Amino acid sequence: MNRIKGVLLIILAASSFGFIPLFAKIAYANGFNPYTFTLFRSLFASIELFILLKIRKINYTLEKEQYITLFKTSLIGYSLAILTLSLSYNYMSTGLATIIHFIYPVAVMVGSTFFFNEKIDNRIIFSLILSLTGMYFLVGFGSLESTSIIGVLLSLFSGIFYAYYVIIVAHGNIRKINSFVLIFYISLFNSCILFVISIFMGKLESNFAFKGIVSTILVALVANLIGMVSFKAGLNIISASTAAILSTFEPITSLILGMLVFKEVLSWNHIVGSILIITSVTLVAFRKKGLKIL
Repeated sequence: MNRIKGVLLIILAASSFGFIPLFAKIAYANGFNPYTFTLFRSLFASIELFILLKIRKINYTLEKEQYITLFKTSLIGYSLAILTLSLSYNYMSTGLATIIHFIYPVAVMVGSTFFFNEKIDNRIIFSLILSLTGMYFLVGFGSLESTSIIGVLLSLFSGIFYAYYVIIVAHGNIRKINSFVLIFYISLFNSCILFVISIFMGKLESNFAFKGIVSTILVALVANLIGMVSFKAGLNIISASTAAILSTFEPITSLILGMLVFKEVLSWNHIVGSILIITSVTLVAFRKKGLKIL
């Protein structure tokens, strides 16, 4: 039962992250850019979580070493991951950049195996291959002609940076921190880091329309408060490798929202990609320990 709970929490998180492109498009059309959108998303999330911690009277005092780990995780595993992925869009299609970014399940699997002795069976490997193939059909199909070495490296590093986030949250000295407390500090540190990065990059603009601000508040609620908290809670139950594969469910939510809100067309490659990812998620969700299929 605990495993099913963990699987459902990760799928909830992935589905929540799937809302980000929707809110981003609205925010970008109303005065935000990728830097300020991510900055204010983290800022609003930290405010929302602080209020929640106060209402629920949750102690958010941590040990010194945990503060240091949280700051490094925020800098490397979140801020740098977002920055490199955003920059990669300047050199290649967003679809191909997203495909390369989703190398992070592989990086999580390798890191968890070599540094934390996490056991990987054949079903996990097979599910990973299915999910990555599904990702290609879903968001990268037909985009291979627009490659760039710089873009490939940027999106590759974004995936590695995010894998660092997943591994540290799953195995580091912050693993046992309350999920709401952990995401509060991650969001707070991200706000500070992204504020400095935005100023350095000359991207700190403030001509925001009300609709854009509302969109950013909502993405903080959905992606950070619901998504990131659920992901952390799920990592307390299931392995980092399993969680990373289940996270590939994210683009399916984005696809459905794009069809419903922006009337985007559903193509055959979207159907194939969705089927492969759903199959991969199903295999992982109902995997029994020690089961071999190859």
